[in-house]
Amino acid sequence: MKQFWQTHKKWITYLKFALAILTIAFILYKLLVAYQIDKKFIQFHFDFSFQNTLFLVLAVLLLFANWGLETAKWHLLINRFEKISFSNSLKAVLSGVTLSIITPNQIGDFAGRVIHLQTLNKIKGSLITVIGHTAQVLVTAIFGMYALLAFTAKADYYVYIYWKQIAFAFFVMHVFAVIGYIRIEFVYNILSRTRFFNKIEKFIIVFKSYSKTQLTKVLLFSIIRYTVFLMQYVLLLQFFGVHIGLVNSFIGVVAVFCIQSVVPSFILLDIGLRGAAAIFVFEELSNYDKSIELGVLLSAYSLWIINMMIPSLLGLFFILKHRFSK
Repeated sequence: MKQFWQTHKKWITYLKFALAILTIAFILYKLLVAYQIDKKFIQFHFDFSFQNTLFLVLAVLLLFANWGLETAKWHLLINRFEKISFSNSLKAVLSGVTLSIITPNQIGDFAGRVIHLQTLNKIKGSLITVIGHTAQVLVTAIFGMYALLAFTAKADYYVYIYWKQIAFAFFVMHVFAVIGYIRIEFVYNILSRTRFFNKIEKFIIVFKSYSKTQLTKVLLFSIIRYTVFLMQYVLLLQFFGVHIGLVNSFIGVVAVFCIQSVVPSFILLDIGLRGAAAIFVFEELSNYDKSIELGVLLSAYSLWIINMMIPSLLGLFFILKHRFSK
């Protein structure tokens, strides 16, 4: 494998160069064409009072908590098979962000992470990443379903009447979902009954390699990281003048996250979805106050800039520096 990389060193350099151009071009397209964020910034009347500026500063600083927690989660999982430092785990996670923003459904995240592994099989590394992602999706779905319940109860009389029964049904469903995740070895047991088991066993062994304590920690990391998401979004809503009440802000943010997580985020669809979902939810919660539309869009887009664009540029730097020698 080392000889392969050395033989194709020139092509690897060309691919890195192409990746840099593609990533930067996509970011510029998303900001200036899809989001038209330059025009929206000009239209918006900023309030840079101390308190308001503090909201923005805190939202940006929480970027480090966000990706620090994701790194800690992946570091915990990957160290079961390959000892890797926290700093190298961070490089891998940020590299994953870079490839995720230019691929459908963020599938590039898997490739971006595993290129930093030295000894672990890349397919195993990708499946380990799936385990971490599943925890985050599970947390997003659990909180999101309750938020969507609260959201629809405001608009639908029958949902309002039966919200307790619906909430209890959700609770039972979520308990089973959490137990299923903590006992994720059942995936291995199911796949062991297939006729392809002998060919895939060396890969799917990851599904029975973690203790319940380790997977519980992964869930806790995911919950804390989700809380960071919420705080960032709410802080940006405050900065951009979307004042609909703290409770409504949290309900709206959780509902938007849930909608974005369940709809397939193909590149072109995601461009419109991020803003459309936010406008629909927050206008409903504000009794159709059209004056908040610009603030809602800028909040959603600024969150993408903080949590995705900035990390992706750092990840691009790490990919360009990475030597494909093993």
